[in-house]
Amino acid sequence: MKKLAIIASLLLAASSPAAAQTQLVKDVKQQAKSVKDYDAYKKLVETLKPAFTNPETANSAETYYVPGKTGFDVYDAYILQKSLGGDIDTKAMGRSLLDGYNFFMKAFEYDSLPNAKGKVKPKFSKDMVNVIVGHVNDFDQAAVGFWQARDYEGAYEAWDALLDIPSNPRYAKSNIKHYPDTVIAEIRYNQGLAAWQAGRLDSAMTAFDKSIALGNTNPQLFEYAYSVAYAAKNKEAQKRYAREGFNRFGTSDPRFLQWTVNGYIEDKDFDTATKMLKDAIAADPDNGAYYYSAGILEESRKNNDAAKGYYQKGIELNPDFPGNYLNLGRVLAEEYDALDQATGNMSQADYNKYAAETLVPLLKESAKNFERAYEINNELDDALKYLKNIYYRLNDNANYERVNKLLGY
Repeated sequence: MKKLAIIASLLLAASSPAAAQTQLVKDVKQQAKSVKDYDAYKKLVETLKPAFTNPETANSAETYYVPGKTGFDVYDAYILQKSLGGDIDTKAMGRSLLDGYNFFMKAFEYDSLPNAKGKVKPKFSKDMVNVIVGHVNDFDQAAVGFWQARDYEGAYEAWDALLDIPSNPRYAKSNIKHYPDTVIAEIRYNQGLAAWQAGRLDSAMTAFDKSIALGNTNPQLFEYAYSVAYAAKNKEAQKRYAREGFNRFGTSDPRFLQWTVNGYIEDKDFDTATKMLKDAIAADPDNGAYYYSAGILEESRKNNDAAKGYYQKGIELNPDFPGNYLNLGRVLAEEYDALDQATGNMSQADYNKYAAETLVPLLKESAKNFERAYEINNELDDALKYLKNIYYRLNDNANYERVNKLLGY
């Protein structure tokens, strides 16, 4: 009876969920030998999923080593196919590499845990290190492939792996190539672009910051970093990138001056903003962009007459810049509103005369500037919204309907 009880116990153990998942890992390891493309690889990983959550296999390095090694093997199969002139799915090839790498990262975690006797005896780490080191340059190729396929998330992850591997102590004994700072700075720049396109704005700023810290002096880096901070509505980052850009490039790119001045205006540091603009205009009095910023500054100080003068000067110097027309049109419209509101005590006859001589010409001048702004940049919906209101007040039905159609109504 004891012998029968032992046999029954063994059968019960063999049929237990834990034993089933251990066997599943072994079965998948065997099946992996015939997997040669990403679709088959994904099905294999799907088959293995129960082992990722079972307590007996979830903490086993082998559970993650198997799909990790298979991912790299599938990637190698694609490389071989490509070398023989075959057509390959570049995105699937890169995804095989990334998935394999990510599973290895999980396997490393469990392969370094102490055993029941409290000793750490890695079983798979040496092989995983060799595999990753042997593929390190492939991550850059994968990132480029992801970028070309517009898989920006994949490009970001591949470049992240590319830079992590040489700096990770795990690979220190492998004589792995370390990139010079100039190369790392360029990769971080590209990674920031990928993160931006993927909608990962904080990750983009982090990558751009690392590129800047490594000495990247590409003006576009600071321009894009500012744009990302603007999209993220991160005011402090906007000011930082603007000032860093201005400190590096001065007035060679007027946008950095404009953005920096705008930051000081937001902080109500009008004196610093005024000094910067005066110095810039004195050094380059024919640069219309500076007068745009000066106009914004004077508007912030409620000096609309001075603002109009700056916008008009900017238009004179740079007639193809829409910002001066847009702002001048708005200041004129605001001037109309203020004058119109002050006519409350006028008789109807006096008002009609005043409107014909002062208010209507003011509105028409405002409309002319908005029309020119939209002519230069037909994405300026704000100009159309102002025009719709102006033509309504002028009882100009033809132009009102035209603008309405442009707005999509």
